[in-house]
Amino acid sequence: MKKTVLIILCAALMGCGHEKQQNETTMEKSNELKAFDVQKEFQKNGFNWFTENLILCSGDTTESNAMTIGWGGIGNYLGHDRPAVTVYVAPGRYTWEFMEKHPRFTIMQFDDPQVWQYMGRHSGRDGDKAAALGLHVAYTEHGTPYYEEASLVIECETMTVWHQTEQDFRNNTPKEWYDGFEAGIHTVYVGEVIGAWKR
Repeated sequence: MKKTVLIILCAALMGCGHEKQQNETTMEKSNELKAFDVQKEFQKNGFNWFTENLILCSGDTTESNAMTIGWGGIGNYLGHDRPAVTVYVAPGRYTWEFMEKHPRFTIMQFDDPQVWQYMGRHSGRDGDKAAALGLHVAYTEHGTPYYEEASLVIECETMTVWHQTEQDFRNNTPKEWYDGFEAGIHTVYVGEVIGAWKR
């Protein structure tokens, strides 16, 4: 009788361990970045998504730089089936040089606030921000850089670039905003979405 109970108990414990291992494997799989259709499955509010301290990264497999952004838009451009992202980068920012040089960029969201806080307070001219944060650079099939730790990644290919000047301002809002802003008037980049992944 004792032997039977012992066998049953051992089997139960082994089963629990197996179940735990299965749960951990499932968790790992569910934690992977998986492709999704921005046009059909984007769940964020497009009006305030860019206020959630997103990260913009530009470059290729040889060089890249990223920065925190707080402005932008997501929607359509040049056709109802052409999802697009609009981002703004001031010429004084190091990332601007990469945006001008490379044809693609990524927008990323992170669960850890330390990422956008650090990226927003430090310049890539002074050091490797990704390395300082312990982030791991990965690349899409097009060679566009992103960080493996991101919870959401949208890859874009730049379609249109607009280098704003004071002559483009139509009312006082931008005139007042840029008064004394040393980084320069933001360049507008409209990127066609060519890939998207989320956890």
